[in-house]
Amino acid sequence: MIDIECNDEFLKKNIVSLFKQKKLFLKNDYANKYFFKVKFYQQSDFLHCLIEDQEIKFNLPKNFDEMFEKIYDLISNKNIFFKNYKFYPFKQVIKNDQKITLLSEIQNKIMIYLFLNTDSGIEKIELIKSIWPKDKDVFLNKLDTHLTNLKNQILNDLNFDLKFSSKSGILKLSIN
Repeated sequence: MIDIECNDEFLKKNIVSLFKQKKLFLKNDYANKYFFKVKFYQQSDFLHCLIEDQEIKFNLPKNFDEMFEKIYDLISNKNIFFKNYKFYPFKQVIKNDQKITLLSEIQNKIMIYLFLNTDSGIEKIELIKSIWPKDKDVFLNKLDTHLTNLKNQILNDLNFDLKFSSKSGILKLSIN
């Protein structure tokens, strides 16, 4: 997930709206957790986009699809390190120097929520509601099946034993 920061509220509102249309994982207002912060500011006829130590500068006016493509290229190459592995949340990939595994959309969402909540964990019910927001019923066995499949896939593809712990309905990723 990413956090959008902008010195102009109108500009921020529009950028967030356009990013949501592209189905980019944005930080939730109620959960102040994100992987990367993307800062925008406008200076005369230019829109500046900063992601960590990299900057993209766009002449204005500019087609949003062109802008989004360049921003997404930059974001998608950002990763989260754990052990000797890199998790690319926007590419749905986990890899090390020799091996790679491609995650399904659901597996990727599980990893995103688990990484965002590494310290405190996440309630299984909340995770289920986040992954399957249109489901009227909550099925814990549905989540457990996806967790097992994710664990097995990572073990088979990367030879890494991904560990989860679950206590009092709180699911936590164990990557120590």
